[in-house]
Amino acid sequence: MRIWKSLALVTPAMTLSIIAFGAGTPVEFVPIQEKAQGRSLVGSGLMNDSLYSNPASSAFTQTYALEAAMQMGGTFAASILDTRTSQVGGSIGVFRTPNSGGVDDYTQGIRLGLCQRVSESVALGITGKMLWGPQDAAGERIRKLDGDVGFLVNFDRLQFGGMFRNALGGDAALAQQREVGLGARINYDNTVFFSAATYAKTSDWNPYQFGFGAEYVSPYYFAIKGGYYFRPRENFSAWTAGASILSPKMSIHYAVEFPDDPARGMEHQLAIALLL
Repeated sequence: MRIWKSLALVTPAMTLSIIAFGAGTPVEFVPIQEKAQGRSLVGSGLMNDSLYSNPASSAFTQTYALEAAMQMGGTFAASILDTRTSQVGGSIGVFRTPNSGGVDDYTQGIRLGLCQRVSESVALGITGKMLWGPQDAAGERIRKLDGDVGFLVNFDRLQFGGMFRNALGGDAALAQQREVGLGARINYDNTVFFSAATYAKTSDWNPYQFGFGAEYVSPYYFAIKGGYYFRPRENFSAWTAGASILSPKMSIHYAVEFPDDPARGMEHQLAIALLL
């Protein structure tokens, strides 16, 4: 029982992921646990996923994890996380995702993250990133060096945290703006989890996205999860769902997103998780 409760806290990112059947791909990679739980995990403990969510969220783990991701159509991501060999956890990852403008229209990037506990319950983290986007009028790919910072407060039944994305200003050509995310996650007996998060751009501080998620982790080697998120300004919303088969060294995860606009199509993700 104890090992499955522990997996419930760390499986969000100990993933060797294979992503398939995606549509409406984002500017940056959205990892599978965020996808399955309504993009609501910025205030929860993660592992490799912290590279794309809250940079501090892997600080309460002690592990060495690898992640590789692929998607039909050209999306892939890969990362390494080490929070076991030093008090300062480190991670590095790369990703590439197609946009909607054809073969040569894609966004790719490299990320480097550091995190550390500053007390028994509080952790801080930072992620530096270099992004390359589509070509400009001169035929050169748009480039941007930027970074994210975050914090996470971890208690027995409650976690909450936040992140400041694109602290160096972002880039409109890459659809990257300064924004903040805040969230929380509560649990009952490390078995049933509920999470919520919101994001706002610093240009007006008016939240543009709200997300809610839930997860049940069974002692019988499986988990089910779901969520919902919406963007009021865009008049857009989506339901999400997922399931996992869990074991101490390898887990299999599936997630699907159902947008309210059928033209966007569903997004399916499949992941194989490895923990070293």
